[in-house]
Amino acid sequence: MKPSSWYASTLVVAFLYLYVLAVQYIRAEELQAERGSSQITFHDGTSVDSAYTADPSGSLRSVGVGSIADSYTNEKQGASLHSVGIGSTVDVSPSLYPGSAGGDRESGIESSSTAGGRPGVISYFNDESKSTELYNPEGAGSLRAVGNVGLDRAVGNSYRPGYSYDPSYNNHNQFYGGSDSLPAATGNINSHHQDGSYVLDFKYHNYDKLTKFLRTTSSKFPNLTALYSIGKSVQGRDLWVMVVSASPYEHMIGKPDVKYVANMHGNEAVGRELMLHLIHYLVTSYNSDSYIKWLLDNTRIHILPSMNPDGFEVAREGQCDGGQGRYNARGFDLNRNFPDYFKQNNKRGQPETDAVKEWISKIQFVLSGGLHGGALVASYPFDNTPNSRMCKSSPLCAVFHSYASTPSLTPDDDVFKHLALTYSNNHPVMSHGKACKAGTPSFNQGITNGAAWYPLTGGMQDFNYVWYGCMEITLELSCCKYPPASELPKFWEENRMSLVKFLAEAHRGVHGFVMDENGNPVEKASLKVKSRDVGFQTTKYGEFWRILLPGIYKLEVYADGYLPREMDFMVVEQHPTLLNVTLHPAKRQDGYYHPQQQHGYYHRPQGVPINKPNENGGILSSISNGFNNLVSNIFG
Repeated sequence: MKPSSWYASTLVVAFLYLYVLAVQYIRAEELQAERGSSQITFHDGTSVDSAYTADPSGSLRSVGVGSIADSYTNEKQGASLHSVGIGSTVDVSPSLYPGSAGGDRESGIESSSTAGGRPGVISYFNDESKSTELYNPEGAGSLRAVGNVGLDRAVGNSYRPGYSYDPSYNNHNQFYGGSDSLPAATGNINSHHQDGSYVLDFKYHNYDKLTKFLRTTSSKFPNLTALYSIGKSVQGRDLWVMVVSASPYEHMIGKPDVKYVANMHGNEAVGRELMLHLIHYLVTSYNSDSYIKWLLDNTRIHILPSMNPDGFEVAREGQCDGGQGRYNARGFDLNRNFPDYFKQNNKRGQPETDAVKEWISKIQFVLSGGLHGGALVASYPFDNTPNSRMCKSSPLCAVFHSYASTPSLTPDDDVFKHLALTYSNNHPVMSHGKACKAGTPSFNQGITNGAAWYPLTGGMQDFNYVWYGCMEITLELSCCKYPPASELPKFWEENRMSLVKFLAEAHRGVHGFVMDENGNPVEKASLKVKSRDVGFQTTKYGEFWRILLPGIYKLEVYADGYLPREMDFMVVEQHPTLLNVTLHPAKRQDGYYHPQQQHGYYHRPQGVPINKPNENGGILSSISNGFNNLVSNIFG
C-alpha cells in the first residue's frame, strides 16, 4: 500500500472511532438523565459511579470489579442490586433503601427489602457454582454478608447473639455488640451433596484444616449452617463455632439452643474430631433421616470443636497420657479457669475462658456437653465440694477433705444422672463402666458425680449450671487422650448415637413464656422450680426452659414491678410441658416495687452464683490448685 493511501485510511478509521465514542457518550448522558445513577462504595474507599440501569428506579445491574464488600447505594431509594463482581452473581432484587429501614452507614451495612417477597437465586463461585432458592414470606430481607469470594448470604432480620459470622467470608461486616439483628438465611433447604464432593476423612485436622472444613461446610450448606468466632486464643487462632440448624442464623422462638464444647484440653483430641464428624453427619442426613430433620427443625446446635487450638498444635498423636498440649499457650488449665461456686478462684482469666463466658452470657443455652479424653465416663455436677464444718478451724484439714472423693450433689441431681445415663446407655462401651486400665477407677453404668471422682476448682460445667442454669455434663470419650487416627472410625461409631440422643434431651421437661397482661414478653424474669435452688431467667422474648423428669412441680416466677406467682404443673415422659405465665403489675405509693424485697422471695441475679463463695486464698489455695493439677494430669 502506498504511504498516502495508508495515511488516508488511518484518518478514516480514527474519525469513525471518535464518532462512535461521541455517540456512546451522548447516549450515556441521555440515559443518565432518564434513569438516574447509583453508586456502590467499597470498603477500601473505591467506588463505581454511574452504574446504568434497565429501569428508572436506579437499580444496579452489573459491577465488574471483583466482589462487593460493605456495599450500599447512594441516595437512591428503590435502588436494587442485580449483578455483582467477577465470578459472583446475585439475582434477588433487594432494595438497599427500603423507606425508613435505612442502614448502618458507619459499617457499610444496609437493610434491604426483597420486592414483593419474590424468590431469587444466589450463585456461589468459590470452588464451584452453588445456587440456593431464597424466599422471605414477610417480603423483607437484608443484604448483609458480602465477602471477598462473592456473596455469602442473602439474609433477613432476626435475633443474633452478638458475634461476627465468619469474618473470612465477610471481612468487613462486623456484627459485634449493639443491635439485635443478625443475618438469617431463609428458604428451601435443598443443597445437600451426596455426590462424593463433600467428604471428611478420619484423620486429625490442625487449625488450618479445621477452618477449611468449617468454611467448606458453611458454603455448601448455607441454609443449615452458620460459622462464627466467639474470640481468639492466646496465639490469635479463632475459636470457631458452627451452628447446625434449620434456622442457623435466627433464634427460633420457643425452641432451645444447645451446645458442645470440645478440645478444652488441647491434647484430648478425640472430641475435636468427633465434632467435625457430627457436623458432617447432621448436614448430610437432614433430607434422609427424619429424626435428624426433627432435631434440626426444632433445635439450634452450636458446636465449638476446639476451645484450645493452641494446645492442640503442640500435642502429639499417639500420646495417651501426660500434659503436653493440655494447657493454653500461657500454661493455664482452661477447666480450672472459671469462677467457682464453692471456693474463690484467683487464677487470672484467659482469653479462651473469657470468650466462652461471654458467649454463654449472650445465648441462653439449655443443655451442653463438654468433650474430654483420658477416661470413659459421663461426669455430672458438682465438680467441687464445700468444706465440711469440722474442717473450718483447720485449713490443712480442708485441703485433704476436698480430695476425699465424696459426692457433691446438685438440687437437680436426678436430672443430671438421667442426662449422663442418656449418653452412657447409648454408648456400647461406656455403659459397661469398666476401668480403662489397672489402677484407674471403674464407674457404675459409666457415669459419675464429678466430685466423687475427684474434685476440682474452676470447672466449666459447674459454672454453666450455677451462673446460667445450663445443664452441662462432662463427657470423657477415650482412655487414650490422643489415640492414633486409625482408631477414629471406631470412636465415631461408638459415640454417634449418644451425641445425637443427648442433644434431644433439651426437649424434655417444661418450657413456655412469661408475659405481662398485654401479652408483652417479660425479659429477665427470674424463675425457680420449688426445692431446686438454682434459678434461671427468661430471654428477651420471655422464653424459658427447664429439663425435668416426669412428676409434679411448682414453678416460682417473679420480676421487678410485678407480683410474684407460683404455678403447679406436671411433666410427662412423652413430650415437654408448655407452661405460659402471666404476671400482673403491682404498685405502691412511690411507684413500682421489688417483690423479692417485699416478700423475701429468693433471687439470684444472672451472672451471680447461688451464694457467695467461700474465701479460700493465699498459700492454701496454691497448695490445693497444685494438687488439683496433679490429679487432673493423671485422670484427664
